[in-house]
Amino acid sequence: VTNLSIPGFYDISNGTGQPTVSANESEKRTYGYFADINLGYKDYLFLNASGRYDFTSTLPDGDNSYFYPAIGVSYVLTDAMPDMKNDILSYMKATVSNSTVYNDLGPYLTNETYGQSSGFPFGELNGFFQTGTAVDSGIKKEKINTTEVGLNMNFLNGRFKLDATYYKTSSTDLITFTTPSNASGATSYLTNIGKVEGKGYELLLEGTVLKMNDLSWDVSVNYSSSEQKVISISEGVDEITIASYGGEFGVFAIVGEDFPQIKAASYTRDPQGRIVIDPATGNPIKDDLKNFGKTTPDYILGMNSTINYKNFSLSATMDYRTGHVYYEEGSDAMEFPGVSRHSASAGRQDFVIPNSVIEVSEGVYEPNTNIPVTGGRQDYWTNTYNEIKENYVKDATALKLREISLNYSLPSSLTDTLPIESMRIGLIGRNLFTWLPEENAFSDPEFNNSTGNAIGVGGYLQSPPTKSIGFSVNVEF
Repeated sequence: VTNLSIPGFYDISNGTGQPTVSANESEKRTYGYFADINLGYKDYLFLNASGRYDFTSTLPDGDNSYFYPAIGVSYVLTDAMPDMKNDILSYMKATVSNSTVYNDLGPYLTNETYGQSSGFPFGELNGFFQTGTAVDSGIKKEKINTTEVGLNMNFLNGRFKLDATYYKTSSTDLITFTTPSNASGATSYLTNIGKVEGKGYELLLEGTVLKMNDLSWDVSVNYSSSEQKVISISEGVDEITIASYGGEFGVFAIVGEDFPQIKAASYTRDPQGRIVIDPATGNPIKDDLKNFGKTTPDYILGMNSTINYKNFSLSATMDYRTGHVYYEEGSDAMEFPGVSRHSASAGRQDFVIPNSVIEVSEGVYEPNTNIPVTGGRQDYWTNTYNEIKENYVKDATALKLREISLNYSLPSSLTDTLPIESMRIGLIGRNLFTWLPEENAFSDPEFNNSTGNAIGVGGYLQSPPTKSIGFSVNVEF
């Protein structure tokens, strides 16, 4: 209600006019059956098997249930063959497992829904409009099957540990929001992607590098590599749009390529990769959307380090990721009004594009040495450079010092005189340093504008990452 008669008294009776009300309620029901069995043989061979059968109200009748089993076997080699143990190898275990899980939909997502429209069709008549999400009439549950093989080893009586894992996943009917044709009248389309297969490796090596008297140094190094490849989408479809931004760039799923991929409007180039210009204006010729690569890293390398000396502890965490790209939307937005670094790079003057060529006849190119761009003061940057979105696809490599902490634990001679078991005080700093490639001087590629599958577009709708330094006190009673 509006126009409160008594300020601060929020009640329907205290206002005039028609109350504005809304309701947003949903209901989902699930139930299932679960069974689990564990078997062991002589404390070195173990089998675990489980099964779950679920029913959900959010899927169509006749296809609203699913069974997902899991089975795993572990074999402790050093217990089965004690002669394997020696001064170096103290423990070895091999594991293999396979599991299948399903994902269903949220409430009311199997059909298009309607919302109440104020003033439609006119006056106080009640009207409804269809929401912007169109739904595939054949949409179904998502299936994910995972096979994993692992090896765990301890060395020097547990001082060093190695964990190695290889996994392979197969996702069928991946539930995804895509961008449909503008002619459909919808802003998004909920459908299934046929099949995506993934594989990866994870290695973890940790141990005590140095140990003497009151001094010790523990280090943990982790390496992970993951690949997701689109095997199929649907019959006759080799590519779908996960997110489109004005048709000039976007995130795509492409058969035969890693998932997901960035495509953007590009320069027209000659066979040597040089930019082709229009001889009448000196401006580059815009080409169609081009694939610039995947938005997930080839690998991630992380390290944790802790140095202990008497009651002091100094810890640090950092990681490095590389092999991927992202669309840096912040620079794109700054280019249009002419406040970007690029737009001032030529002193607001016309200039000759480096490494550009002119097509003098079909398939024949000559270097451009004297034809400058048109409107270098501002128009070129706003209406030409800004329209070739290739300019904003950046290397997403990043090295980050995520955390450093210094802690001091009070000695027992002090805590014994207090009604506490222990007390630790410390300083902690987070997100202290980030090293990025020279071409990416604007934003952190880890901060995306989307939380869904359309990862790889960032630097604009997210608040910038911040450093923080804090003080902590931990008391145990």
